[in-house]
Amino acid sequence: MELTITIENTSAGSSGTIKLLDMSASPVIEEYQSEIITEGTQSVIEEGQVYQDKQTIAIVMKHYSVMHKYQFGIKRSSHRSYWLICVGENCNWHFKTTSINDSAMFKVRSFNRQHTCTLMDDTFIQCKRTAVVVGSMVIPKYYDPKTVYTPKDIQTDMLSQHGVNLSYMQVWRAKEKALQFLRGHPADSYSKLPKYFYILEKTYPGLVVKLKKAADECFLYAFVALCTSISGWEYYRPVVVVDGTFLKSAYRGIMLTASTMDAAGKILPLAYVVVDSENDASWKWFFEQFKQAYGERTSMCVVLNRNESILKATSIVYPGMPHYSCMWHIWTNIRATFEKGHLQLNELYFATARSYTLDEFNERMSKIEEIDPRVKSYLYNIGYHRWSRVHATVNTTWTMTSNIVESLNVVIKDARELPIFDLLEYMRTLLERWTNERLLKAKGAPFLLTSMPVTSLSLIDPSSCFFVASPIGALHSVYDIGQYQKGLLRELTNLPG
Repeated sequence: MELTITIENTSAGSSGTIKLLDMSASPVIEEYQSEIITEGTQSVIEEGQVYQDKQTIAIVMKHYSVMHKYQFGIKRSSHRSYWLICVGENCNWHFKTTSINDSAMFKVRSFNRQHTCTLMDDTFIQCKRTAVVVGSMVIPKYYDPKTVYTPKDIQTDMLSQHGVNLSYMQVWRAKEKALQFLRGHPADSYSKLPKYFYILEKTYPGLVVKLKKAADECFLYAFVALCTSISGWEYYRPVVVVDGTFLKSAYRGIMLTASTMDAAGKILPLAYVVVDSENDASWKWFFEQFKQAYGERTSMCVVLNRNESILKATSIVYPGMPHYSCMWHIWTNIRATFEKGHLQLNELYFATARSYTLDEFNERMSKIEEIDPRVKSYLYNIGYHRWSRVHATVNTTWTMTSNIVESLNVVIKDARELPIFDLLEYMRTLLERWTNERLLKAKGAPFLLTSMPVTSLSLIDPSSCFFVASPIGALHSVYDIGQYQKGLLRELTNLPG
């Protein structure tokens, strides 16, 4: 069997795939192919069984020892044989397997289940390798980072399913072993990054990845901007919302993200980077890499939570680019600083921020001053153009808060516990899945418009759903095709124009 790595182009981007090319199997493999055991969860063990390799047998026997509550020792282990005996003195229990014609497959030659010793429950509970055995059994529980499976859950399941009563410390160690088996040591995750970035660059042409190390060659920053986001940037709103969220892995750190919204009001993550902390240097490096990947657009602006490091970084990397404060963060500061009239100010403040005309804004600001003059002074000192729609120098559209990055932080909440390699791969697969889902949805849409404006128009005027614009030179004529012709809705995009 020959292993090849190929790259296939897809509509959602490029993805690396591994293919196995069929070749003629050896007579040994063909003889046992229908009987070969490949799963480590095999519970029934008999003489004559064939396993795909010695590692599979070792896992099966570890599980078997847990279910039957006894220990075994390894008498012989080589590439040709695997021989187990009971740890009790003069016990007849034994398990023997050997390879088949020097292949990787092993066959059970002899298995005596009868114990002639009394070493059972107590010796298993005292076994130093209990955490390793139990940890290997619960690995599938941790495949999905969103799954919550606590040491207490392990303790309960081991007692109910296998009749083994373990201490909390034993099951806690078992969980740590399971995570180590599945994800490796957290320190090793950093050493995988150079190879991982190299594979990404080869698989996704146009992608931008950067890895920065400190003077002592230790990890410092890692930046990723996927090619699908870069190629779609020119079609999205030039409003970049940035924020940072803390990581919960062994070495901690911060993940900085930049996102925007597409025409359908969906979140589009533009870039993500892992840094040591939120400071002037890390944000400056982040925006330098962002500018290299996305450049600068007309009417481009940044929405942030009034972090001083972000303000300094944008003024250096994007001099003259306007930045706006999240109006929700401003409100939380008002609520925490000024204790007067919260109930009255709540709706009034947000209405003021969303005002479309100066008259509306001034009228509502006067009401705020009547309730608490200090709040008006606070908002004035921030700068009306930082949080008010009517005073904004560029059109921020609907993006007046940092909600889109806060929502992204919620989505990756559980993944923040992963080692850095697994975290970056989780982000890549997440964004690729979102891109593919939206592409399929767009292909099946009955309208040229996205669902968001269609829904908005239908709420404002239901009859607008049945209008069609037919171009005549530089002019357009609008025809009412009637509400009774709902069946034509799906054919609107095919009308001659």
